[in-house]
Amino acid sequence: MSDTRETFENYSFQVVEKLFEEAKGDLDKLTIAEQEVVRIWRLEADMYNGGFIQFFCNWGYDNFTATQQVLQKIKAAKALSIINESEQLIAKAKNDPAVKEYWDIPKVLPNYLTEAEMQRLDALDELYWDNPDDLQQLAYMHYLSSSNA
Repeated sequence: MSDTRETFENYSFQVVEKLFEEAKGDLDKLTIAEQEVVRIWRLEADMYNGGFIQFFCNWGYDNFTATQQVLQKIKAAKALSIINESEQLIAKAKNDPAVKEYWDIPKVLPNYLTEAEMQRLDALDELYWDNPDDLQQLAYMHYLSSSNA
């Protein structure tokens, strides 16, 4: 990991710690920039742990749309495209009566997606894992570089 990527990663950990220690988990008590860093952290942590379904089900639709805006802002077009397509796939199950909470979506998803679509969802996770935008580097440039900070 380059110094800039590691610097942003460490910064994101500090902001998340601030979220829980000082803001008591209330994202609205952070600055807009800090909220955006938390959203990047959530995306990175969950996408690399369990993929898009984990990210979406852990944080919900409002966080998803806010994360879309952050990715657009920092010009992470490939990551944005990946999460957009992933959300379009899982949205096919959103009106199922069995879906009472986000974590119900993966339970019913096989009823709505073809095998090829399920494979595509997995492939999208793998595309994200290839880090096509170098998200940590983009985030560093946007939030921490001397020209933008």
